Amino acid sequence: MPVIAAGGITDGRTMAAAFALGAEGVQMGTRMVSAAESPVHRNWKNAILEAEETSTVFLNRFGPGPALRALRTEKTTKFEKEPPANIMAEFGNALALYFGGDMEAAIALSGQVAGRIDSIKPVKQIVDETVAEFHETIARLGKKYSN
Repeated sequence: MPVIAAGGITDGRTMAAAFALGAEGVQMGTRMVSAAESPVHRNWKNAILEAEETSTVFLNRFGPGPALRALRTEKTTKFEKEPPANIMAEFGNALALYFGGDMEAAIALSGQVAGRIDSIKPVKQIVDETVAEFHETIARLGKKYSN
C-alpha cells in the first residue's frame, strides 16, 4: 500500500524529506489551494500569501471528530479558546468562504506551510518546480553522503 505524505509539503526539499522517511508520494493541500487554477476566492489565496508560520490555529485537538489546522480568523481564534461541540457543523457555509470570499463564513483549512507560500502560481509550474528541486536535493544529498 503506497504511503502519501501530507502536511508541510510545499517544495522539492520537503518532498525529498517525505521520501527519505518512506513516502511514495506527497499531497500539497495548502499549496494547491493557493494555485492559480484553484477555484477558491482570492481572499483565501491572499490570506495564505500574507500568512506567517504562526498564522494558523489547531482546532478540535480533543475531539470529537478530527483535529484541524486553519488560518487564524476571528472565528477560528474563538474556536481555539472555546471549542464548539461539533466542529464539523462549522463548515455549514463553506460556499460563502470558498466562492464568496467571506473568511468568517466557515473554517479556511490551511497548514503552517502557508507561511512559506509567497506567490500564486499555475499548478504546472508548482509541480515542475517541486519535482526539479526534489531531484536537485536528492542528487546533492547523494553526493554529500555517498562513499
